[in-house]
Amino acid sequence: MTAIRHDLLERFGTAAYQPATFLDRGVTVPFTTPFLLGARIRPTETRSGLELVISNPAGGRGFYIVPWAAMPEVCSPTLHDRRLWQRLSDQTAVTPSLVRETARAVAAEGLAGRAAAAAVAEARGAESAARMRANFLLLLDLIRRTETREEAAIPPQSDTPQNIETRARRAVARFAPRIGVSAEIVAAWLEALAAAFCGVGVPGDRTVSRTRALVAGLRRMVEEIELWIAQSPDPGEQHAAVLVTDAAKLTLHCADAAFRDLDGLLSDTPTLLRAWREDAAPLGRRATRPDWLLDGWQVICELWRDAEPDSRAGALWEMALLAPVMPREVEDWLGVTEDWDRPTRLRRLVRANEDWRSGRMIEIVARNERLRARAE
Repeated sequence: MTAIRHDLLERFGTAAYQPATFLDRGVTVPFTTPFLLGARIRPTETRSGLELVISNPAGGRGFYIVPWAAMPEVCSPTLHDRRLWQRLSDQTAVTPSLVRETARAVAAEGLAGRAAAAAVAEARGAESAARMRANFLLLLDLIRRTETREEAAIPPQSDTPQNIETRARRAVARFAPRIGVSAEIVAAWLEALAAAFCGVGVPGDRTVSRTRALVAGLRRMVEEIELWIAQSPDPGEQHAAVLVTDAAKLTLHCADAAFRDLDGLLSDTPTLLRAWREDAAPLGRRATRPDWLLDGWQVICELWRDAEPDSRAGALWEMALLAPVMPREVEDWLGVTEDWDRPTRLRRLVRANEDWRSGRMIEIVARNERLRARAE
């Protein structure tokens, strides 16, 4: 587990990394091998295969761009990582949801430890519950928007479960002819919409969605790091912290814009159904924007959370190496304009991460398995 093939890495070399699109940035894979922590998978430039983007542990701007097939050759991956590599090798396209589900399937086998396997079962249960809540809230809105004043004397959310079901069936049957489809199709579309948006969360859901919980955790991490900066006596130790907080604030700004856009959409079920009928594909892509924006930040938040107070300076350097680069595609998505290159400029000064070659490999793998379990 300690062998790193420097000769192969040098053959692949390092390259500048300023992706224009989220697909070019790639998707973080939850590897547990120290050298692969935070590595991303993406299609090759010719779209003929997959490749890995690995942060240069020597620091600086360069990244190793390694063919996917060469991953077991450049290092000695854990059993979990080798299995995950095998499961992803057959994919022709990658998305955060695909990598997440593939990683869950591997973790469920127990290859990342019992805690990770248990976390997967819990996450799957939470996702199923979120999907049901989203479907229910979309139906409640459809009821409110299709009933007469007399029928709406009792707010649907305050009615009995049996009456809510009756009113929901009536709302679906009443709305379906307005868009020229059957009630069964509308019901199926509502289920599909709930599945697409359950990770985002429908307005009115009292349970915080998966992506909104990550935003809250990221915001909390920024606040804690800024407090750490204010208390740090060594300005030289603050550079990594500034890089992490700058990149995080940029992500939070973009995520807030994405949620505002989606909340407006999800607050009007009839309009949502009409858009789904017109063309489901672009609507489905909009639903994935928070996942793409936040990809890579879960492990960074967990690194900060896992670090003891006296080791947070070292953790920040590792976090800085992994801080995601924001693609300019976000301008097209959300109309957000920022200094996209600032985190990249700061990255030039990030120092080497020595932990992966310091003899602490088993300890770091155990830590990475903890992060893997908590990231669900």
